[in-house]
Amino acid sequence: VDGAPSTEPVAIAYGEIEGRSGVAVRVHDACFTSEVLGSLKCDCKQQLQLAMDYVQEHDGMVIYLHQEGRGIGLANKLAAYRLQDEKGLDTVDANRALGLPDDTREYTAVANILEDMGIKSIRLMTNNPRKVATLERLGVKIDGRIPCIVEANLFNQGYLEAKEGRMKHYLDGSWCYWDHSGSTFDEADEQENRGGGEGGKKAE
Repeated sequence: VDGAPSTEPVAIAYGEIEGRSGVAVRVHDACFTSEVLGSLKCDCKQQLQLAMDYVQEHDGMVIYLHQEGRGIGLANKLAAYRLQDEKGLDTVDANRALGLPDDTREYTAVANILEDMGIKSIRLMTNNPRKVATLERLGVKIDGRIPCIVEANLFNQGYLEAKEGRMKHYLDGSWCYWDHSGSTFDEADEQENRGGGEGGKKAE
């Protein structure tokens, strides 16, 4: 199945950002499985919400692109999910087993939007070094990077581990869902909120 064709990008802007420098920008690629179906296998929906909250508070823009599954399209992404579930492949190896590229996303539309708005430079909300490099090759001036890290869960830990280990995303081990005692971080948070025990005082 061929990858999904490019469709119209959407730019969601907050504040008076036209003509400015250092604008906070999230370049976000659509994820139907998490954003519509509620899948917990990735961090896309949470990253989108984090970015929307940030630009509403600090001014900035989210550019939403229809490049499902790192550009391979929804049908291929679902086929890759099946290989991950049935054969234990990570997100990179599942794509390769289907004869698909690791990442085929293209960002010319982003450069065009920024040029049309007269935005001189941006602070890019991303953990992805490929996205930074690709935008810079398109002539986008990036003043800095805003990390876009969300809390891992039991279902996306392997995906986030592959992002950091295989695709070199800047995650600093944040994908780890288990602490060294064998508890999940959700359980550790719950214990902390109880003050460390059943009789402990609840945290303020």
